[in-house]
Amino acid sequence: MAAPFDPGAAIARNSPNVQWINRATGSQFFSIRGVSSLGTPVNFSDGTVAFNIDGVPNSLMSASNILLDVNRVEVMRGPQGTLWGSNALGGAINVVTNQPDGVRDIHVTSEIGTDGYRMGEMVLGGNIIPDALDGRMAVRFGHQNGDVRSLFTDDLGERDIAAFRGGLRFTGIDNTTVTLTGSYLRDEGNAPFYLLRNTSRFPISGTLTEPKSVATQGGTTLTVEHEFDAFRFTSVSAYQHNEMDGKTDNADKLLYDAIGFPAFSSRGHLDDKENIFSQELRLNSLEGDPIRWVMGASVTRTEGSRTCVSAQCAPPPYFDAIRMDTDLNSTNLGLFGDISIPFAERWEFSIGGRLNHDDIELKRRNSRGIADLTGSNSTSQTYPTGRMALAYKWTDEVQTYVSLARGHATRVYPLFGYPVNGVVADPYPAATGWTYEAGIKASLFDDRLELDASVYHNDIKNGVMSYLDPALGAFRTTYQDYETSGFELQGRLLISDGLTLTGGLGYTHSELGANGASTNTVAGNGVPNTPKWTVTTGLQYDTSASVLNLPGSLSLGVQYQFTGSRPADVDNSFDLKPYHIVDARIGWKNDASDLEIYAFGRNLLDERAETFGSLYFGRETVAVGPGRIVGLGITKSF
Repeated sequence: MAAPFDPGAAIARNSPNVQWINRATGSQFFSIRGVSSLGTPVNFSDGTVAFNIDGVPNSLMSASNILLDVNRVEVMRGPQGTLWGSNALGGAINVVTNQPDGVRDIHVTSEIGTDGYRMGEMVLGGNIIPDALDGRMAVRFGHQNGDVRSLFTDDLGERDIAAFRGGLRFTGIDNTTVTLTGSYLRDEGNAPFYLLRNTSRFPISGTLTEPKSVATQGGTTLTVEHEFDAFRFTSVSAYQHNEMDGKTDNADKLLYDAIGFPAFSSRGHLDDKENIFSQELRLNSLEGDPIRWVMGASVTRTEGSRTCVSAQCAPPPYFDAIRMDTDLNSTNLGLFGDISIPFAERWEFSIGGRLNHDDIELKRRNSRGIADLTGSNSTSQTYPTGRMALAYKWTDEVQTYVSLARGHATRVYPLFGYPVNGVVADPYPAATGWTYEAGIKASLFDDRLELDASVYHNDIKNGVMSYLDPALGAFRTTYQDYETSGFELQGRLLISDGLTLTGGLGYTHSELGANGASTNTVAGNGVPNTPKWTVTTGLQYDTSASVLNLPGSLSLGVQYQFTGSRPADVDNSFDLKPYHIVDARIGWKNDASDLEIYAFGRNLLDERAETFGSLYFGRETVAVGPGRIVGLGITKSF
């Protein structure tokens, strides 16, 4: 039931109070407990949820990465700045991939389904040199036809992906492992810029020219681990290159007809690039030590650029007759430490902190060398983040805790914009927040029932937001305080041998404050893209195929997600509709477990979930998720 083309949605589908906001390629981000960008992120560092792959920090440009050969996904709620760095104000998501561990794993998977869906994947892993070198690689190719009708172009929403991940692990030195991994992705599509809501035969686009986006991502990571008698040393060195090249027509005839404007093409071109270099050195306690601790240092250097040719890139009279170029470079330094100390038999006290230093520089120039549209600005800031927690173990199976955490994001320069008389505006202030949380973790009935419940309150200052200025009739960007409060309940129940029920329930109350923005008209409104209720549940059943007089085994899985209505923007001008997503998978596996044939259905109710919304010229526009796909798959192991 995985979503190979939409992993962000799959992560949110299994996590209450987690949202995947998907406007279009390059405008995708996570929200946890209502803490997120309050509109469209204004640059690729404008995130409040840290996204990491194998512990390596990624930007918003690579948050839509096609996740390949994944072992598990860790979702951590609340500020995680101590161990995960800046911009973890709302939480952190860490994707853990399968590493080259020497275990033989050779298999091929192929899927075919409706709407032209097809996917092929191959995994090859095992030992190369005994007691010295292991290897693993995974390759995936996929295609999906567009399922959004269009008046003047081919159907929109088409995707073509090609992805690779591979690695080598050297174990020829005692107590030392050296792992080198690399990845590459090319993701090409033609998603529309927006869709006019509530039109006949929705979803349908009136774009005059076909949009096109090509995302490429590549990188390599070198991890060195050495275990000493009293601690473990880890070094993680990483390089990433991300590029997003998009051509989009902001004019839509359906929208223009609705407001009485003549339709004309307004095609724009954005080319965003970034190189990210990161290094982390870490010391931590050994597994099983009574006192758990970690300490270390990190540095991340991001060199980003944007080439922009469109009506919104330059002021009149230039509009799209001029190319604007922006360089956004930043360096983040961090020192961190965290320790958990048991005391008085059943108590444990944890405390951690991080000291960050940011240097950020923005440069703007243009293709005509116009001095008034050329300029630069820079900022630097040193700030702490941290957390404290106190836990009490009532029994070996039941533990309660309370925690207090301080979060801090980086200052934000918008990528869209231009100098005025050669002066680049100062960045928006950094978003900060306090999070208060209490919870319980329990494992009961010989681990047949696992429960995890928590209540929380977030108090955020200076959250960057986009809003509609009624005086100008145009969108502006500024900052705003806000608060969110709620609870989560997650659990897993082994009903009987082979039958497992999982589920989660989340509630969030959110409210924008009166401080920070240049207009107070949004005070008291709900936070955009934050539903009050989210529900996830799944049922997995595995049994012998002998009930059908067949050899081997059968499996059946059903998953359900509900996301409630949520404000589309800070003005609460309209709500995105609630939606229900149902996925199902049924499969047969032979006695040797080296052949599986299965049928799957994704979004069986064919709900076109509204994943983003905005008001254009007084009309409601949205982005939508993919429709129903039903198909067959086969996996063969060798």
